[in-house]
Amino acid sequence: MADTPQAGLATASADNTESGSKRSLRAWLYLLKCSKKLDQIMSDRLRQHYNSSLSRFDVLAHLDLAGKEGLSISVLAGKLLASKGNITRLLDRMEQDELIIRHQHTADKRIHNICLTGKGAELFNRMAPDHERWTHEILNVLDTNEQEELVRLLKTVRSRLEDVL
Repeated sequence: MADTPQAGLATASADNTESGSKRSLRAWLYLLKCSKKLDQIMSDRLRQHYNSSLSRFDVLAHLDLAGKEGLSISVLAGKLLASKGNITRLLDRMEQDELIIRHQHTADKRIHNICLTGKGAELFNRMAPDHERWTHEILNVLDTNEQEELVRLLKTVRSRLEDVL
């Protein structure tokens, strides 16, 4: 049990001379727990209110930003929160539900662009304000400066992750 992250967290919390690696471990655990809880809350709310998922919302949001041209499957996959293995099934289901359409690329017939349908755009336009409101309800525990600092810190960590991968 002493080798588990939770045991390390308990030891680190009890020790006022916490090492840098213990602080990093504690930060990682809190970040992971927050991320999982945020994911769960948003997924539950999207399912309850729209019979949808966070993965679907993510696809709709990226396609909405992309505009009429849409995105190739590979570009879309790189932007999504969902695992790459689930993307094909996710897109297949969304196409069956008439939320997206696949268009063959005009210059390269091997590439398909994914675009929103009218039904998909309408669903996203209903979901987006609720998603924004729910996010604010959760994160407004921090004041404006704290939220900006959190974003700055997370960008720093993300930049480091990009360097590692």
